[in-house]
Amino acid sequence: MPLVLLGVTLVTFALVHALPGDAALVQAGTARGASPESLAAMRAEYGLDRSWPAQYAAWLGRSARLDFGDSLVDGRPVRAKIAEALPTSLALALLAAALAFGVAVPLGAALGWLDRKAWARATSAALYGIYALPVAAVALLVLRAGAPWGARTLVGMLPAAGALALAETVKLARYQRGALLDALAADYVTTARAKGLGPAGVAVHALRNALLPTVTLLGSELPALLSAAVVVEQVFGLHGIGMMAFDAVMTRDVPLLLGITTVGALVTLAAVLAADLAYGLVDPRLRGRAA
Repeated sequence: MPLVLLGVTLVTFALVHALPGDAALVQAGTARGASPESLAAMRAEYGLDRSWPAQYAAWLGRSARLDFGDSLVDGRPVRAKIAEALPTSLALALLAAALAFGVAVPLGAALGWLDRKAWARATSAALYGIYALPVAAVALLVLRAGAPWGARTLVGMLPAAGALALAETVKLARYQRGALLDALAADYVTTARAKGLGPAGVAVHALRNALLPTVTLLGSELPALLSAAVVVEQVFGLHGIGMMAFDAVMTRDVPLLLGITTVGALVTLAAVLAADLAYGLVDPRLRGRAA
């Protein structure tokens, strides 16, 4: 995990510095007629006159103490800005993940178990159309239907989380359906049926093993929900880390962007680790291997 985190920050730092322009030019754009001397002074103030390896090394030493420096735009500590915005985005993403998993698992299991039914096939086909809906359009429709704007409570964020979770629900349901179909065709299910296990027992027996791929996918999709939240946050008036990251890119605010990337990488690694730990809850046999 530390090596992955280091690699993420290094790649992000390199990509940010590969972009045309820098924070000094962005700031000079607000003040017309900036002289080369003033640009050089701004670059020296921001530390942009040093080579990017030197800048990265200095940032890495501070970030090890969770000190991501100050924003190049407003001078506020990056850690404070992230601490203000992260709870909203994290709550929105976790709520969307819970909604997606809670709906997708039973829906996908039903579609897989009743795969030969006409309604199941029609529903499975309709999911493709739902998946193609743009997140912005869904969010605007939900807001138009009377969803609250700017709500920060869990209940108030449910409509926004539902709009964010819609595409993820379809993806997980389709994945769960395929995993259950594969499990139902496995030899152990055929053996269980031959021993007289009823339909309900077969379904539970197969679903337990079919849940493992879905748990893996959910752990990796939480960061994707954090990234996609930028659109939903804008529509519903939720000032989270998504909009902050977008503004950081537009203003070339390198310390803020690196701080957001580092926190996002930590959330990603924590989600993947949580998915690994959840395997033991889904399949008791893995707990014995871990021991």
